[in-house]
Amino acid sequence: MESYSIFCYNASDYVKEIAKVGTNSDILLYHRKDEDIIMTFIEPVKYPEKVSSLTDSIYPSDIAIVKVSTINKDLGEVIVALDLMGKTRGFIITGDEQKPVIKKIIENTSLKDYKFFNGKPMELIDEIKAMKIKRDENNSMTVIDHFFKVKGVGTVALGFVLSGTISKHQKLILSDLDREVEVRSIQMNDEDVDTAAAGSRVGLALKNIEPSDMERGMFLSDKPFEYAETINGKVIPQKSLKLDLGDNFEVFVSDIMRFQRGKFENDHILLDRKIPIIKKTVVLANNNIVPRVFGTVNL
Repeated sequence: MESYSIFCYNASDYVKEIAKVGTNSDILLYHRKDEDIIMTFIEPVKYPEKVSSLTDSIYPSDIAIVKVSTINKDLGEVIVALDLMGKTRGFIITGDEQKPVIKKIIENTSLKDYKFFNGKPMELIDEIKAMKIKRDENNSMTVIDHFFKVKGVGTVALGFVLSGTISKHQKLILSDLDREVEVRSIQMNDEDVDTAAAGSRVGLALKNIEPSDMERGMFLSDKPFEYAETINGKVIPQKSLKLDLGDNFEVFVSDIMRFQRGKFENDHILLDRKIPIIKKTVVLANNNIVPRVFGTVNL
């Protein structure tokens, strides 16, 4: 079964016609199943007030949909975030009159190959289904975004399988606590399954953990985690930005479905709390500058 996760900005009118509403918090998820394809659309409903709503929505996505109504600072921030987070597949919904301007804005970003689209919502579904996404089939890694208690079931965690495969009864390590938990059962699109591959949106019944011990941005893996409390790499601002980052400049690691605070001190970033090392680079944000999402740094 194929699964696609799609970030959506300013496109709720499209999504509401083609998918049904699911989990709703500061990010809103919609679901659609077409034969053997499951699509999860992710909308940052608390953006622009809350920039973490934006980055949390982008992080697990395979594809982006950006609808352009007006060209403003919010659109610019979305483009910068998608660029820094390396989202290379997507669609821009806009009229012909705005295409030349948008093409110019995105020409040196990760969005440069996005397709321009001005058709009907169901035609967009066909475009998405035609995309081929290569998955990482190695180390099993799932990011958790919501969790709660269900009577008769226990702790349930919702998340996205980023790589590898998870299986019913598999024992996995929960990041931050480094605790072994067991997958009691797996659901995809409200149906019980025995396994879920990379790309899947899953509901996991977990043994040996309580919802009160969990938070968004935790990961489940079949291998132990490594962590970073200090980041010594050089900060690389997004190409269009010029920044002067001095000591005590506040930053937040913002692209692992967690906004983890830190500050510059003697040319390195000292984090308030350790973060699991999931990839080689992380994206940084600061709530007091424009755009708030501004650069990357190597771990």
